[in-house]
Amino acid sequence: MPDDLYSLIITGVIAVVVLWLVVFVVRKLIGVALLIALAIGLWMVWNDSSALGHWADTIIKYLN
Repeated sequence: MPDDLYSLIITGVIAVVVLWLVVFVVRKLIGVALLIALAIGLWMVWNDSSALGHWADTIIKYLN
């Protein structure tokens, strides 16, 4: 652990920047994963008419 104030400030700034980058990247990865899951789900529903009927019944059940 650094003893002088300048080194502590620099270490703190670097830690904050690294934490911000990690949060930014993880947030983007989660967003991309959700979009991919949504696209796969829509593709599966589009290609399978029985799944489309089940999906529509589920939405109607929750809306009523």
